[in-house]
Amino acid sequence: MFAGRLHEARMVESHHFVDILIFLLATVVAVPLSQRLRLGPVLGYLIAGGVVGPHGFSLISEIESIHVLAELGVVFLLFTIGLEMPLDRLKRIGLPVVGLGVSQIVVTALAVSSIVVLAGYPLAAAVMIGGALAMSSTAIVLQVLNERSQLRTRYGQVALAVLLLQDLAVGPFLVLLEVLENDGGILTAAVWPMLGMAVLKAAGAIVVIYIIGRLLLRPLLRLVCEARSSEVFAASTLLVALGTSWVTEQVGLSMVFGAFLAGMLIAETEYRHQVQADIEPFRGILLSLFFTTVGMRFDLSLTVESLLLVALLTVALLVGKSALIMGLSRLFRFSIWRSMRLGGVLSQAGEFAFVLLGAAILAGVIPAELGHLVILVVAASMAATPLYITLGSGWVTFLESRETARYARLGNRTEQGEHENRSHVLIIGFGEVGRIVARMLKTYGTSYLVLEMSPRRISEGLALGEPVFYGDASLVSVLKAAGVEQSRAVVVATGDSAATLRVVDAVRSSRATLPIFARVSDEASATALRKAGITDVVPETMEVGLRLASAVLHDDRKEEDTRDWVT
Repeated sequence: MFAGRLHEARMVESHHFVDILIFLLATVVAVPLSQRLRLGPVLGYLIAGGVVGPHGFSLISEIESIHVLAELGVVFLLFTIGLEMPLDRLKRIGLPVVGLGVSQIVVTALAVSSIVVLAGYPLAAAVMIGGALAMSSTAIVLQVLNERSQLRTRYGQVALAVLLLQDLAVGPFLVLLEVLENDGGILTAAVWPMLGMAVLKAAGAIVVIYIIGRLLLRPLLRLVCEARSSEVFAASTLLVALGTSWVTEQVGLSMVFGAFLAGMLIAETEYRHQVQADIEPFRGILLSLFFTTVGMRFDLSLTVESLLLVALLTVALLVGKSALIMGLSRLFRFSIWRSMRLGGVLSQAGEFAFVLLGAAILAGVIPAELGHLVILVVAASMAATPLYITLGSGWVTFLESRETARYARLGNRTEQGEHENRSHVLIIGFGEVGRIVARMLKTYGTSYLVLEMSPRRISEGLALGEPVFYGDASLVSVLKAAGVEQSRAVVVATGDSAATLRVVDAVRSSRATLPIFARVSDEASATALRKAGITDVVPETMEVGLRLASAVLHDDRKEEDTRDWVT
């Protein structure tokens, strides 16, 4: 009996291993092909999922278990976005953006619900479908904006804020579904107290998480850093991200909102660059898995009539939602060009629709045939988003270019001004030499950022008001998180020749031509670093010798001057 169970367990494990191999093979083939056709990697993942999924060649057996794992990709995506969104930047978003986000959810849900009711379906089903289609895809929108380097633009930040407000609306819609299920699919007055309680519970949870995070997070990470173990630090990062996500899910909010909240709290600490580097590998592979599972929902065996209906409804959703968001954006006084871009980027339905529609079908609130049709439309709208955004952006750019030269110049300056100025010097090490370098740069008005591994030096630097962050500068991922791709130079002030060589190799892997300056202990180390491609080195022996000689000569001159004066 035991041998039989062991054999069965090994068979299950083998199936999972084969599923992973098939997933990797499909993405290795589909993604480069998609990029060669200039369609972007997201569409490549979706195509790969459609091919290997149950409606394609049915090569992957455990779809639901893979989908649970894939959802963590979206969680880590929002966590990394939160790392780049400190609270002070979130405060600058403003009330018009909040008004746009709330009105977009309400108006879109009402518009879609009205259409579904006019088509002859029950009001309860219409409300659930309206809520599902009012949401946009956080994963796809943020991934596309990242690929196009537009997440840091003003319109990218507005899109992110709207997506976060949509995530906050997940709780009320799930409460509404629970009420409809208990009341046999009929809307009653009992829904309002339950919705109010859900909102209060969610608000209370956010406040509690924020207070606990501000009080405990920095001491916890400092304690972990003192252990000098990269594995323990990475495990702590995962604990914070997943733990906060779990808590928010328990109080009726989405996991991705909890992940964003955790990232935002860590963004207020000096550890955010190392955290971002640690989470990046998990985010990348799991997010690609998420897009592939979305592609698995495409039913390639549909009849021609059904395909035409799905295509027609998908186009109607994309165009209709774009027009609605564009109109609301103009109502809240956004520029015509920004309104058009927002309409295009938020036009699709999102991953939350799969959860809400699936639960509504099981509860009997939405007829199964209608629900499955809407799920196909949701998946198709997500798949079409990268191409839709590319075409839409090209159209907006063309229209902008038709304006007068003066307006075009103003527009270019405005768009450039929307990006953060991150042209800084990266200082590695905050010992005595690093502090002198920082002091000189500050004197000349040059911005800088410091990476340091010693918790004591980090605390000392922060006490002085210096931008010192925890991070291993020999890792390319940490350097990228610290903005090495936008920096003007790197200064390695550690004095450890072996560590300096590792940092130089990492910097050269990121930017081959970036100027690198380093302090070294002797001429032999300087020679090795020059061979590694460093821009310039300052040997300590040479610097000390020159200073001693200068001091002696200066003292000799003073003696001669004194003798001349006496005689």
